[in-house]
Amino acid sequence: MSAAAASHPLPDIAQVKDLLGMLFDGLSVKLGPKLDVSPKSSSYFGVYVSDDGAPVALCGCDIAFAANSGAALSILPPNAAKEAVKDKELTPVMLANLHEVMNICTRLMLRDDSPHLKLRELCALNALPAPAAAIIASPKGRVDFEIGLGKYGSGVLSVMCL
Repeated sequence: MSAAAASHPLPDIAQVKDLLGMLFDGLSVKLGPKLDVSPKSSSYFGVYVSDDGAPVALCGCDIAFAANSGAALSILPPNAAKEAVKDKELTPVMLANLHEVMNICTRLMLRDDSPHLKLRELCALNALPAPAAAIIASPKGRVDFEIGLGKYGSGVLSVMCL
């Protein structure tokens, strides 16, 4: 979890809670289990790039966080999120909302003295471009959180930086 060698800082619990707390009621944040990045997982990743377009960071989440945050942002019924998790498939609204959540998560890796980055795309794990997938294999910094979204349930959010 060391961020000393990473080019972008890793967020702490307070930063995640402050940022996502603006979006979601009943939010809880704690250090969590490592995000499953095996081929069988249904993880999604925001791919963040530097000004030259090279991937420098990822914000990944499991299907539970993806569905729960995607549903909660539009105040869809919690059962819609539960169905999406069971089916391992997000609705178009959940996917669009997850993209917005990942765009907002850009702020988790930016400080006054850190290099600029921006969200380039949201991808399922199996659709990650090779340079982005390489970050998963050997991040210089990584932190994993368990995010509770009240009546929607909890999921895992992971930040990885070069």
